[in-house]
Amino acid sequence: MNFLLKIKGTLLLVILGSVLLSGCAFKDIDKSVFVAMIALDVSDDEEKPYKVTLKLYEPTGSFREATEPQYSYLSENGETLSEAIRMMESYSDKELEFGHSKLIVLGEELVKNEKNKEILDFLIRRPDIQMISWITVGRPNAEEIIKMIPQGESAAYPELFNYFDGNGTTTPYIVTTHLFEFRRNIKEGWIDSVLPIIEINNEDQHFEINKSLLLSANKEPYELDSLNTSIYNMLSRSVKHANLLIKEDGDHFIANIDTVKSKYNVKINNPSEIELDIKISLYGSVAESHKPMINKDLKKYNEELKKETEEKFTTFISEMKKNGYDPLGFGIDYKAKVLHNRRMSKEEWKEAYKNAKLNLTVKPGIKSTGSIQ
Repeated sequence: MNFLLKIKGTLLLVILGSVLLSGCAFKDIDKSVFVAMIALDVSDDEEKPYKVTLKLYEPTGSFREATEPQYSYLSENGETLSEAIRMMESYSDKELEFGHSKLIVLGEELVKNEKNKEILDFLIRRPDIQMISWITVGRPNAEEIIKMIPQGESAAYPELFNYFDGNGTTTPYIVTTHLFEFRRNIKEGWIDSVLPIIEINNEDQHFEINKSLLLSANKEPYELDSLNTSIYNMLSRSVKHANLLIKEDGDHFIANIDTVKSKYNVKINNPSEIELDIKISLYGSVAESHKPMINKDLKKYNEELKKETEEKFTTFISEMKKNGYDPLGFGIDYKAKVLHNRRMSKEEWKEAYKNAKLNLTVKPGIKSTGSIQ
């Protein structure tokens, strides 16, 4: 009997507690405004060094009826990024919703001031900012980038998203970096981050994204030009297609590479001596040539492809080693192979990495000279 009374008493407390509990803090959709993009810059106010600009979707009855995209903007300076956001919340009668924001643009000056840890602390702590958001660098600043609306942009989907979502353009010159990758690399410390640079062509009013910025702790950001950006993408397995210009032995042609395979690892000879082994396979056909090409000379064309690409890839990696940057993550490969009590320190690794022997080979695979009717 006492046992039954205890059960009844427990059930009564559960029922009373559930009645007293309040419901979830649900708000109607018309009480919210959705943030499309976030721009973080350096402000002109020394006391409030951060400038935050938000690009907001304007409500519309139907995307079919909308003749052009409609956005509004909020901008504010703050001593911290959170302070600027809190101040902007007082500018709108609706709740700022960051859950649909896909793009975060960092001003170039902010990045060069080495504010990466402060930026990440703000972005990671907010639960409504997606970790799969793309993170980029805006030149000359982030605010101009998100306020730019190119001709022909759809009202339903900002044009900038097409560059990074994999459903629009596919080019080896665009680096795609997600927020979780950026955070992981900075926290890891044995690999450097590469962020795409977004610029505006003021004459034609369109975006140009074919360069990238290499970020490493306690070092100046290092800019990769278009060629080096494409090489990084091929080596890091971020792209599967590329066009390579080959100029060898009087030949001048474009190799259309439709399959890129790369494999690299760290070979440890002794605790302080390492070698970097890189193997790359390139398969494709000839896309363009300044003179007639015949299939029986494919062996010669492959040899030219091998020679040219080995020179370019070796130059790129040698440049990275010389300047102490590791965008491919050789440091992570080394760290994974050596026990913690036998591992070099980060400083010792950096020195060994600079002096490492490079073994790079390219396996060419041009299958045809293209189709000419």
